[in-house]
Amino acid sequence: MNGRPVRPIVILGFGRSGTTWLSDIVSKVLGGLILFEPLHPQVCAFAADVCYATHPTADTSRQLAVYLNEVLSGIHRHRWLLRNHLFTPLEEVSQAYVDMVWNECPILGFKEIRANFLLDWLIDHFDARVVFIIRHPCAVLASLRRRPRFWEEFGRERHYRMFWERVVAGQPEARKRVRSRQGVIAAACTDLEKQAVMWALTTDLVARQLERRGLPIFRYEDFYEEPFTATRRLLAYLGEPAPRLHPAHLFVPSMTTLRTTHGLLRTENDYAVHGERLFWQDVLNEDEIATIMTIACAFDCDRFYSADVAKIYSAQKGCT
Repeated sequence: MNGRPVRPIVILGFGRSGTTWLSDIVSKVLGGLILFEPLHPQVCAFAADVCYATHPTADTSRQLAVYLNEVLSGIHRHRWLLRNHLFTPLEEVSQAYVDMVWNECPILGFKEIRANFLLDWLIDHFDARVVFIIRHPCAVLASLRRRPRFWEEFGRERHYRMFWERVVAGQPEARKRVRSRQGVIAAACTDLEKQAVMWALTTDLVARQLERRGLPIFRYEDFYEEPFTATRRLLAYLGEPAPRLHPAHLFVPSMTTLRTTHGLLRTENDYAVHGERLFWQDVLNEDEIATIMTIACAFDCDRFYSADVAKIYSAQKGCT
């Protein structure tokens, strides 16, 4: 049943921003596969060459185009790519079941957290329908703290080094944005501060690329607060007919390692009281929150959140 989608859906975002949840919603509503992170070293032999890439060399671009064409055509049938569609640990799923999924389900696209700066490349080479999702930086940083092994495929320090070598060196606009914020960047010494800078620069640069193309930015919090409305808005952007939405499409993730049920658990009802602070209030202290928001507003990223959190902490740190 597989065949390369004419205009694949590509879901991008910083790690722990909701890309898996969003891909799960899209795959369920549209009835097909959003493949899981094809540029992860688990499945991509040259993953280290394209992680955080901005403008691939001619050879790398050809290699990447061939590889992603094969992924989207169902030629690469590694079970890792079905990670958010299989209901038990990958190694426990029978090969017969995996083959059945590949044979019966159309491929709609993929989600990836290492290809945010390939946005223009993906549109130019695949006519991809790009969906970029952001989440409040304090929520992202809190989630990363809960997942200490998150950066393990390359190691935290190597990730940070690759990010700077490729993102800043590869984009004149990035160098310009960095030069005017050297003080904030130089002060980033802890893991939390470095990750906050990565989030802020990613959000800043990708948002500018999207704005130049007239494309929207989707917010994690909108899908949490108004799931039906936000999903219909997403489907309209993708040019898909608006089907009837079942609650299971939106609230119950398929991936068994994704523990949250986004509103179904009684303990999550505190969101109505605490709002987005619910995601970090027991993980980050006040000084850490202030530091994250200072970095976010230094890169103008507080503009994506009307919450008073940004204003309060920016004022505390004298951010302008």
